[in-house]
Amino acid sequence: MWNVLKQKNFALLWTGGLISMMGDWMLMAALPFQVFALTNSALAVSGVLMAMVTPKIIFGSIAGVFVDRWDRKLIMVITSALQAVVIVSLLLVHSVEWIWVIYLATFLESTLGIFFSPAEGALLPKLVGEEHLVPANSLNAMNDNLARIFGPAIGGMLLGTLGFQSVILADVGSYLIAMVLIILIRAKNTSPDRADQSDAAQEEGAQKGSVWKEMMAGLQYIKTNKALTGLFLVLAIALFGDAIISVLMVVFVQQDMGLGAVEYGWLFTARGVGGLLGGLLVGYLGQKFSPAQMISVGLIGSGAAVFAILTKPTFLILAVTMVLIGPALMAWLISLQTIAQKEAEDAFRGRVLGMLGMTMGFIMFFGSAIAGSLADQVGTITMIAVAGVFYTLAGAVSPIFFGNPRSLQEVQVEPN
Repeated sequence: MWNVLKQKNFALLWTGGLISMMGDWMLMAALPFQVFALTNSALAVSGVLMAMVTPKIIFGSIAGVFVDRWDRKLIMVITSALQAVVIVSLLLVHSVEWIWVIYLATFLESTLGIFFSPAEGALLPKLVGEEHLVPANSLNAMNDNLARIFGPAIGGMLLGTLGFQSVILADVGSYLIAMVLIILIRAKNTSPDRADQSDAAQEEGAQKGSVWKEMMAGLQYIKTNKALTGLFLVLAIALFGDAIISVLMVVFVQQDMGLGAVEYGWLFTARGVGGLLGGLLVGYLGQKFSPAQMISVGLIGSGAAVFAILTKPTFLILAVTMVLIGPALMAWLISLQTIAQKEAEDAFRGRVLGMLGMTMGFIMFFGSAIAGSLADQVGTITMIAVAGVFYTLAGAVSPIFFGNPRSLQEVQVEPN
């Protein structure tokens, strides 16, 4: 797996992503504290989270259209620069009267990220080759977990010692460094490629229409591909369970287990450590098992971990489970990403990944709202058990769709 990092272009992309995500997690850790300090309102804090998710629902599929039109490297460079500019505007916020700037900046930064993510995912197969996608995606997943472990700690330290402005400047710097590293990538062709692709892709390229028509063409492309259709369905089921866990775990820890903020922080770190170990493990196992197998085992394993937490909810068991659930979560998340990249032709890859992001945002947005509402009526423990059922159900139905798709017939590769 580590041999993939020897490829200079991927190493530049990976390093830039790590630095950028570290900055993101610094800000995500500090921003809610700053908003609550200014407003003393939990609703105001939830507004920040809503501003982060809403752009995925509104613009996710639209962004994919432009990713399939424009040079993908250029998209990443421009969006990184614009994200730095947007974050600088947070320096204006010194009182509650300026709180709207935080919401607007968060919305705009998240909107720009919607263009960056599918552009990166669509470009990756060209940088490393499809045969190296599993280890490359595993290394990218490690980025997020490394940033999740260290970013919040650094952000909290900066906030407590130097103030909120220092966190803003650190995040701005991370975007600018990432931009420079992406500029240094030297690839032969970073634009969408329709040569040697299906008749549908070449015909669609020759008949460019409106954004709406191209978006519908991407949707039709997904509908005609069994593996891609199944990917969206399995992801929707799994993410509904994930939304429940994301919303109710803090309530479960505080209300049902009687633990405090310190213990919850350690559980947050344990989840990051588990994700980091999971990314490493999946990178190696991806050379021996197909993504279809990894998805099914990972989802059922995630469900089993949830039920284990509820069987005997102590802090030690919960912390250990948070670490152990990491490989299971990474197995299905990385494998689903790999299927999307391999199954989609390059001419449609941006739209497929864009719609994937939109679906994730939609499910997380409404799943969170439903979970919070029902928990007040049926109880937190019952809803967390429901999350385990959704994980398990997604794992059980996944073989129906991923039995023998085109892209999964050549997934086993020799170690580098």
